[in-house]
Amino acid sequence: MRGFAFLVAIGLLASCAPAPVATPSAPSVSPAAVSDAVVPPLLNLTPEQVDLTAAKAGLVPILHYEPALLTEVGLVAAVDPAVGTRLPSGSVVTVTVAGNHGPSLQDYATAHREMFIGIGADQNGVLIVGVHTSADMSSLLAKITTLVHGKSYRIQQCTRSWADLQRVQLELGRRDFSPDAASLSFATAIDPLACAVRLTADLPEAVIATLTARYQGALVIQKGSGTRGG
Repeated sequence: MRGFAFLVAIGLLASCAPAPVATPSAPSVSPAAVSDAVVPPLLNLTPEQVDLTAAKAGLVPILHYEPALLTEVGLVAAVDPAVGTRLPSGSVVTVTVAGNHGPSLQDYATAHREMFIGIGADQNGVLIVGVHTSADMSSLLAKITTLVHGKSYRIQQCTRSWADLQRVQLELGRRDFSPDAASLSFATAIDPLACAVRLTADLPEAVIATLTARYQGALVIQKGSGTRGG
């Protein structure tokens, strides 16, 4: 996830067997409010540009790579629903990219957002690979083991999907979650270890309590001055 991915610097990791970690069941995230969004012009954009453009439009992009397409490699060749379609805010848009994704685990995760939540690292530097509980773990483990190139890692299984958590980020980005949110300096990122969106901001306790209740485990709030964003 390049646009909103939770990226943590990973040092040298010792090789060890992966250990799946499960999280408790949780309800899916429902948008706090529904508004209209229009599928923006995404054709001939790069995946990085798609993430930024779709987020600004209030939509969630799922990337599919198609090696057989003869159009320019690395650019968007098709969008479903079509550009100009009006959808509820937070809707998924399927974006077909010509060619193959990159060789890294992060590239693979970005190209398979239906299965992956994100990539990060714990406090000991062990690679954390967040995957959705619907993923076929037998085949996925073999692929991940190949892509980590001997580094130590573990699997964090999450009941919410990347799309669910992306919707939380989009809602927070509307800056209507507190009276001073329009001028508040804050940052958000999808945290695969917590299976949640991490919001870094200096918020009053009452606002923290309201947000915690609204998102029911899909949001982790960290006190601090984040970079203005969301």
